[in-house]
Amino acid sequence: MTNNRALAAPLTAQEKLKRFFEDKDWKFYCTLAAGMTVAGAGMYYLSRPKTPPASSKPRSTQGQGKATTSSQKTSSTSTSINTNTNTNTNTNTNTSTSTSTSTSTHPSSTPTTTTTTTSTTGIDYESMTDETIVQLTEKERDDAAQSLKTRGNSHFSNKKFEEAVQLYSQAIRFKKDPVFFSNRAACFANLGQNERVIHDCDKALALDPGYIKALNRRAQAYEKNGQPESALYDFTCVCILDGFKNDAAGKAMERILKQVSEVKAKEMIKTKKPALPSITFVNAYLDSFHSVAHELPTAPEEASGDAYYVKAHQAILERDYPSAIITLEKAIELGCSHAYQGYVFNWMGTFVFLMGNASGALDYFNKAIEANPQLIQSYLKRSSIYMEKGDMASTYKQFELALEINASDSDIYYHRGQVNYISGNYDAAAKDYAQSIELDDSFVYAHIQLGVVQYKLGSISSSMITFNNTLKAFPDSAEVHNYYGELLADQQKLPEAIDAFTKAISLDLRNPLPYINKAMLMYQVMGNIPEAMDLCKNALEVDPGCDAAVASLAQMLLEQGQSEEALAYYEMAIELARTEAELEHAIMYVEATKTQTRFAQEYPEAAAKLKAMRG
Repeated sequence: MTNNRALAAPLTAQEKLKRFFEDKDWKFYCTLAAGMTVAGAGMYYLSRPKTPPASSKPRSTQGQGKATTSSQKTSSTSTSINTNTNTNTNTNTNTSTSTSTSTSTHPSSTPTTTTTTTSTTGIDYESMTDETIVQLTEKERDDAAQSLKTRGNSHFSNKKFEEAVQLYSQAIRFKKDPVFFSNRAACFANLGQNERVIHDCDKALALDPGYIKALNRRAQAYEKNGQPESALYDFTCVCILDGFKNDAAGKAMERILKQVSEVKAKEMIKTKKPALPSITFVNAYLDSFHSVAHELPTAPEEASGDAYYVKAHQAILERDYPSAIITLEKAIELGCSHAYQGYVFNWMGTFVFLMGNASGALDYFNKAIEANPQLIQSYLKRSSIYMEKGDMASTYKQFELALEINASDSDIYYHRGQVNYISGNYDAAAKDYAQSIELDDSFVYAHIQLGVVQYKLGSISSSMITFNNTLKAFPDSAEVHNYYGELLADQQKLPEAIDAFTKAISLDLRNPLPYINKAMLMYQVMGNIPEAMDLCKNALEVDPGCDAAVASLAQMLLEQGQSEEALAYYEMAIELARTEAELEHAIMYVEATKTQTRFAQEYPEAAAKLKAMRG
């Protein structure tokens, strides 16, 4: 689903909290999944907005439900017209002619006949001049307009669209009614004249801005006319004003939002410079591997590739990753001694992968393996790339190759456990984590992941025992307290969860994840909005590149009706995005926010009801 799940039924505080933690896929950064924003040592799925339906008493809500649904199921074009003899569209009746000419009538309305008034009155309305029309009483003009409209409806039902256009045009001479413009637009839609559809719907909406049928019809015309952003707005208005009962409009809204985002992402990625994700992201990924001990060059020449590798190695230890990339590139350019080539290519592949270039990273890992076939990390990192590409056979093959080199390397089992976990093979993942711990019980992440997968398997007691033991073994680990807090929150043990997140923050002030997790509890459960926002801002201060903090702040602001401020944060997410998929996801939020902001401006009453229902 797209981020226009913002337009969804309201959730209780408990449901909001459960969704938040269920949406966090409990996994480290061994793979980068499209449509997700990663932060810290866990996968943080962008919190989906929760916008419930609202009504502004739109014109065509009454008396059109069944007819609209029938039309939408049979055709994507606007072929349904208003056939009510009363031009008050709050009680309008619609005829769907996409596959039939059956009429669905509002209970309070009488079925429409196609007998013309001319045959009973003898009045030739079409020949009347404008001067004569002006002299008629209001009732006489209404009667004339209704007579012409009824004849137009008859021609429409018989698919005589050009004749129907003429009659609706004559009706408009007698009365500028939005229904007449909308019905004429339906004729133009069937004639493939999209510009004229848009023009007539504009006229109808100028008379009645909440006329759902005209909005829906114009949206379809915009889409066919190659104006997707305009279509997106109209379909969004239809969904909100119609109480989210129009499934076809909802699907169209999501489809066009994805289309708009894809097009913009493809353009942006062409000029976007490669960049590393947040420092939290990089640290978490690198920390999921044991350091590989090896001797560095002792006295390399100052301008040699070996010397630059030594500088890169030191920069990595200092977590100065931009400097590490620059010196690695120089080391490759100058060439290193054969003993260090595998390490240089491995590190370069790692950073290229983290910058979102999977194909380029694969080339480096292949070179690393060719230069040093015994370097197990290169196989494990290469498995992440194959998994991202969906090549599971090649993914698991990397672990087989690594095991042939050293079956006692705990990293192999841990990262294979990650693949199994992400693939939903929880039993296999649990066995791999347990094996990793047996080989090296000092690796905290294996303990964390074992507790998490036990929880996913439904063995809550085993999971809690694992975490309690891990807390005793690693009392100063912020990661353990943070993940333990998430499990407690999922069990609705909220005070204990808050304590766990608070402890995690105190243990590592530079880790944004516990700030965000605690903020979600403050916001969604405790209702303490100021503290929640302050916590998210704290997370962003400690890690300015933390897209999870950006997304959380934007969502909170949007739900509080501060759409302009929310938009600024969503646009920040575009700047932080590294891959085309991440760009597309961030753009979706921006486009949806812009649409909802415009809706609030043009339909303030409906927007106010929408905000009230959000709670």
